[in-house]
Amino acid sequence: MTLVIPDLPKFQAHRDDVAICGIAKSGASRFSALVGMIMHDADPVYLYQEPDMQEKVPWLEFCTGAGEKGPRGIDQISLIPSPRAYWTRLAFDGLPPSVHTQHAKVVYHLRHPKDTLVTLYHNYMARKATVRFSGNISTMVDYLVTDEISCGPWFDHMASYWAHRDDPDVHICSFEDFSQKPTESIIQLANFLGKNLTDTQVKQIAFDCHWDQMSKNPMTNHESNAAVGEFNFNVTKFMRSGVVGGWKEHIGSEQNERINTWMKTNLQRPDLAGIAERFPSTFATESV
Repeated sequence: MTLVIPDLPKFQAHRDDVAICGIAKSGASRFSALVGMIMHDADPVYLYQEPDMQEKVPWLEFCTGAGEKGPRGIDQISLIPSPRAYWTRLAFDGLPPSVHTQHAKVVYHLRHPKDTLVTLYHNYMARKATVRFSGNISTMVDYLVTDEISCGPWFDHMASYWAHRDDPDVHICSFEDFSQKPTESIIQLANFLGKNLTDTQVKQIAFDCHWDQMSKNPMTNHESNAAVGEFNFNVTKFMRSGVVGGWKEHIGSEQNERINTWMKTNLQRPDLAGIAERFPSTFATESV
């Protein structure tokens, strides 16, 4: 990432770009598939044919390690014909300036912090060869509530986009809504992207972008990462679990109360007013 940051201000966004934005492990792969399918008129060939999804919808700030050969996300994106989609973990003000000046579409996806945390933990476990992490889920909770987590502080990240919720080029949605009411959520996203889908197309997208289906698809399950040693599928599949509330199988009562306190404190912030009411499932503070 550090090899990309100096050149981000030079990145040239297009008017018809779609920037898919969110915190690490909050659903970038799923929303890449959803946006891609909508942009390609619900053609399932788009999802199932090569190349891997991460090449069709690249990570904006991706780069290989210093001294290693490999592409950077900004270079990959420059080779894709318009209309283009790409995803990023950058906060709103950290996006390349041209995303704003060109009025590219910005899709920001939220996910329940507890499910996001558990997914991030399992991702670290499967990337032990490249990620310097030797802790457990309790360690992750410590990182979360002290705002020392990847992409943290998470509520600052959310606030950076929530401030622009009424902008015509910004659409804020949630992992939970797409799981619990997929038809309505797909139609809203498609309308934002300027696509008028038929009922058949909406059903096709809902089916192919369902978590169970994506986990079976090598192109969306990123199985090419295993082939080059970037991800250990013996630990977990990339598309591990899309169950809303799956965190309950991994987070204990004391850890849960710490996270609830952290969430409740942050949700009282004036710059996040209304977010919990708009996305109640995403910010529910349940007990174990």
